[in-house]
Amino acid sequence: MLLDTGVRTQYDMGVMAARVKKSTIKDVAREAGVSIATVSFVLNNRPGQVISEPVKQRVFEVARQLNYHPSALAAGLASRKPGNIAIVFYKDGDLVSNLYYSFVLEGAIREAARMSVNIMFSYVDEDWETSGELPKVVREGSTAGVIFINQVHPDMVRDIERRGVPVVLVDHYPQIQGVNAIEIDNFRGGQLPVEHLVALGHRNIAYVYAKADRPSIRGRLDGFQAAIRRGGASEILWECEEFTFYAARDLAMKKLPQSDRPTAIVAANDELASGVLRAAKHLSIKVPDELSVVGFDNITMGFYTDPPLTTVGGDKEGLGAHAVRRLVDAVQERAASVSTEVLPVALVVRGSTGPVPGS
Repeated sequence: MLLDTGVRTQYDMGVMAARVKKSTIKDVAREAGVSIATVSFVLNNRPGQVISEPVKQRVFEVARQLNYHPSALAAGLASRKPGNIAIVFYKDGDLVSNLYYSFVLEGAIREAARMSVNIMFSYVDEDWETSGELPKVVREGSTAGVIFINQVHPDMVRDIERRGVPVVLVDHYPQIQGVNAIEIDNFRGGQLPVEHLVALGHRNIAYVYAKADRPSIRGRLDGFQAAIRRGGASEILWECEEFTFYAARDLAMKKLPQSDRPTAIVAANDELASGVLRAAKHLSIKVPDELSVVGFDNITMGFYTDPPLTTVGGDKEGLGAHAVRRLVDAVQERAASVSTEVLPVALVVRGSTGPVPGS
């Protein structure tokens, strides 16, 4: 006998809720009429416990109906053995070599090591269509949870969650509602450079960006525009074709020689800002005496530009570390609700900004 009538009725009444809400070990225990410890012993096949065969079958059946999968990570941590989590990359992405996300990855790896958790890496195609193309670590049940950094596919995320595998998103696009996510305060990050420049006397400020459809870039642009209005400055928007040093350099080479050039430029990231600095150097425009430049991300490149780059930055390694902690909490069911956490940013003043010319 697998389930008595009462259990089946309770399950049927709750099936719709189970489809939209990930089942927990508590749900299985309640529906099967046993303790959480018993469910854990049965599903993790732990030896040394006397549990009758009918009870085992009841637990297995309820777990199957609720689509509950025991967490390899939670079981591992409970027995003081390391578990596995995964970071998923897109094959055409550049997370490992990216000047920003490489530090996010480093933070995640260090935090996983501190928590005795193994990180596995998996790849997926950008043109994902069906659940058969889910990351290999998910299909094979090798991971207790998944972290996506930057690019995600909403349907893939939902399919992974339906398998009972928690997901945490880091600085993701496109936007997905109802998923645990972590990002930096892009809106405030867009405001800080303008406030700094206005305090230095600048009122004619340009913003260099690309692909404003990304939420992080849209947030920075919104913050920039809000601070421009509040500071009484004039807004100038320079849109590049792509987020590269060369695209910003080429655009600045065309714009900076114009008679109405701005006295200050804010860039959506440090790579674009570095391209502007290179163009200014080529055009013999002195920074910061004749032009101030501010970037975003506080990557290593900013230390080596001439002059060193004023920028906005958050804790990149902390972003990755926090993602690992959030995922472990979700796996161990300590996280009571789904939320988006926004981590703070700060202005890092170096040599590329100064008072408005003629002040």
